[in-house]
Amino acid sequence: MAFAPPLFVVLDGIDGCGKSTQAKRLAEALSMRRGAPALHLREPGSTRLGERIRELLLSRALQIAAPSETLLFAAARRAMLDELVAPALARGVDVVCERFHASTFAYQAFAGGLDAGQVLELLRTWAGEPVPQLTLILDLDPELAQGRRRAPSDRIEDRGLEFQRRVASGYRRYAELEPLAQVVAADGSEEHVHRLVLAAVNAWFAKEAARG
Repeated sequence: MAFAPPLFVVLDGIDGCGKSTQAKRLAEALSMRRGAPALHLREPGSTRLGERIRELLLSRALQIAAPSETLLFAAARRAMLDELVAPALARGVDVVCERFHASTFAYQAFAGGLDAGQVLELLRTWAGEPVPQLTLILDLDPELAQGRRRAPSDRIEDRGLEFQRRVASGYRRYAELEPLAQVVAADGSEEHVHRLVLAAVNAWFAKEAARG
């Protein structure tokens, strides 16, 4: 599949849905398919600025309102896109990223009470390029996700189960609004979910191959 263009794919979902595990496995699968290492990123993070912002966002020592959270996420994302994603795609490298616009929409807009249209406009204006060709939202019942996680480890996880329920609804709403996003059932085994993720990615590659 060396002829296929590089893929920028996002895995997203509520805390405890298995994003990190599935992103790692997908990056490994893409590396084997391409015959070259895929780039595996986490957001916020992955750049020096992004990691500093991550520390701020997750710190229990700070109280950060949803509008400020949104701006911080956008800043971290812009840095990641400029410093890592765009150069990788230019080199023909596949990119797998944990969290992106769907996360900000679900947490800060839908669950956090911000205007969804304003949040999406901000993200598309200030952190809109390159655009992920595929966003896979790992959909898992918040109660099951809570059972998979350890005790809350940061300021956002501290918000509890009811907040996670609103976040889960926000992700489903994002998938309705965004044509490049699709929901993947994440309540099966790790291997089963991996197969579902691969099926979605393979369908994207097949569509690109059909284009010529």
